[in-house]
Amino acid sequence: MENFLSLDAIYVALVFLVPGYVISSCRSHFITGQKLDGHDYLVRLLTLSALNFILSGWTIYLAIAWEWSPELRVALWVLVLGICPAIIGVISGLSSKAGWLRNIYAWMGFSPIHVVPTSWEYQFSSLVDAWVLVVLKDGTTFAGYWGGKSFASSRSDERDLLIEQVFEVPETGPWTATNKSVLISGGEIRTIEFTPTR
Repeated sequence: MENFLSLDAIYVALVFLVPGYVISSCRSHFITGQKLDGHDYLVRLLTLSALNFILSGWTIYLAIAWEWSPELRVALWVLVLGICPAIIGVISGLSSKAGWLRNIYAWMGFSPIHVVPTSWEYQFSSLVDAWVLVVLKDGTTFAGYWGGKSFASSRSDERDLLIEQVFEVPETGPWTATNKSVLISGGEIRTIEFTPTR
């Protein structure tokens, strides 16, 4: 336990794990990606940290070689351990969400697997404004408006939905707004139809 709490262990964690964690966390704000556990997740953190140091770690070497002031060295460590990984994570998340790399692969004639693991996450990660019609397994239907206050779970074990405004749908005539919202358990859903608002 003493070895784990030693300064060397803290240094190793800061240098080899924190940048990867920051990159992964910032990226996950834009796209879910593949879920990894245990050793695979550790390897991902180490790989992302290595990428970060390839891109920005040379500044630390310059600071040591040129004997810059302690204040500037601290600022560079903050840059390398926090700011640069955050920028890398945001750029990676935006590029994955926009499909830039996928388009490059397609231009080259390749057809890679999609970075988003399920159609559920793919649809709801980019859904902004839409009319939704949810049909449950027992035949019950819920129609509503999907906007900024609606929510779809990204957990694979519980695919629940929160529709922010429910509408009544008569057999003839337009939908009628109510002041209700509805939370629907994912296990009860049979189908969901989406219609863009514009």
